[in-house]
Amino acid sequence: MTSLNHALVVIELNEHDDVVFEYVNRMAEIIDFKSITFIHVAENAEVPQEILDKYPGLVVPADQSLKSVIKSKITSHTYLSTFKKVNIEILEGNKIQTIAKYVREHDIDLTFLSRWNNDPELIYTLKKIARNLSCSFSLVPPAVPEKINKLLVPVDFSKHSIMALDFALSLASKREGVEVHGLYVYRVPSGYTKMGLSFDEFAAEMVKSAKEQTNLILRENNMDASKVIMHYVLKKDDQIPYMINRFAFMNQVDAIVMGSRGRNTLSSFVLGSITEALINRDQYLPLIVVKNKGEIMKVWSALLEL
Repeated sequence: MTSLNHALVVIELNEHDDVVFEYVNRMAEIIDFKSITFIHVAENAEVPQEILDKYPGLVVPADQSLKSVIKSKITSHTYLSTFKKVNIEILEGNKIQTIAKYVREHDIDLTFLSRWNNDPELIYTLKKIARNLSCSFSLVPPAVPEKINKLLVPVDFSKHSIMALDFALSLASKREGVEVHGLYVYRVPSGYTKMGLSFDEFAAEMVKSAKEQTNLILRENNMDASKVIMHYVLKKDDQIPYMINRFAFMNQVDAIVMGSRGRNTLSSFVLGSITEALINRDQYLPLIVVKNKGEIMKVWSALLEL
């Protein structure tokens, strides 16, 4: 099962922080983190004017003032307020580089990032951070479900989708009532008529083959098939990212879990076209992207030795 010991929460000090805290509070009830660190990365140590207006009693030093704001948010959430090991850090520097460095140096397993709107600059920054992270991450949309009970994992039988499935099953094992749904999108090849079968007959053969492959992969990876509810959907004219979102909406999914594509060591920083498309579009559900942390850390070690 996936190891999820240390979480990092990036705080932006804007109105969306309330949603981020609430989401992390719910996830912390599912995941037995050993530590949760909240960080804010600023270009400088000055307190933003909107914070000063909201909390007129703040005094310097700025980092202590910002920490008190974050701490007040933590104490206002039931589970987080009782969490034993919570850290708060105020950092300065380039946001992308600072977050990526902190993740590597502090053995972070899961990073929470705020996705509060569809501004192109924000999406660009999020994708840059996501590519540079050496751990899995979750994007927190403008609103989150009240309960995280149904997880959707798009499956294509690749290594990265198996990682995502393992991650989701790991979450489900930590709290009763969490369901894992797998979504396999299949196509009927254009030359099916040469096989002497109708479209529907060949589609049935594709589903049968996909089910056999699913059972084989689950066995090979020591996953309990009874814990995964699989869905097989025919691809017609719609793009796969749209199909994933539509399926999630139609089936009341609470979060989408994707694997970060990495066919070899050097491509471990590539998110994959479908994952990038989900980040680009108006994502109304939490998106969790799973990375092979050990593989990526090997890359960083090799680069640092150059």
